[in-house]
Amino acid sequence: MKALQILIFILLCNILFGQTKSNYNVLSSAGDTTFWFKYQQIVMNELSLPRLDTSTNLFYFRIWKPNQVIDISSNINNDYSAQVTTWTSEYVPKNEKHTNRTHIYKVAISAYAVNTMLTLINSSDILNLPTDNLIKGWKQGFDGITYIIEFSTKKQYSFKTYWTPQVQDTLREGKLVQSFVDSFFELADSKNIWRAFSKTIPYECYINGGNIACKILSKKEQRKYARERKNYRALSSLK
Repeated sequence: MKALQILIFILLCNILFGQTKSNYNVLSSAGDTTFWFKYQQIVMNELSLPRLDTSTNLFYFRIWKPNQVIDISSNINNDYSAQVTTWTSEYVPKNEKHTNRTHIYKVAISAYAVNTMLTLINSSDILNLPTDNLIKGWKQGFDGITYIIEFSTKKQYSFKTYWTPQVQDTLREGKLVQSFVDSFFELADSKNIWRAFSKTIPYECYINGGNIACKILSKKEQRKYARERKNYRALSSLK
């Protein structure tokens, strides 16, 4: 009996330690992404996206920009698939309570585009690049765009942020990140996806890349949207 208990203990240890990943730039002093890492966990839950720091996929690459994220992953058969997730949150007038609604739109990426994107990942130096505040000369600011890159294997996970690479003057790393981001989202046809998505947004006003966008409406239409928000809050309070 004692021998059986020891055997079970060893097996449990192997399972637990075998699943432990080495993490880069996650809630540590090796780059300060504490805020972004915590914030993205909230966004991922809202978008029903898996956490990559606990993912068991052999390969998983994810890249974020405001209101859009691209996921590429492989399954146990080493087949790759990808999708673009586009979303926006409702913005309400200051005299109203928040509705906390998010509109989400997911589109699968073609096999041809996925292969081209994988080639771009492998041919670039993007996976070897450190997070931005470990790159000498990389400027930080409050405006601009922050891109986030996550990469996961069975044994490793990295979380890296890059604030507005377009304004990093002559930094080689800034040019590399901006070129990669532009090419990657272009291969995913993200602009056309956003155009199609924007036609389905059911809100009067919404968040668009950190800005607020509002539909041009008549007074009658504005009152209709206001009634819909009021009815939504009333129904939500009953749940």
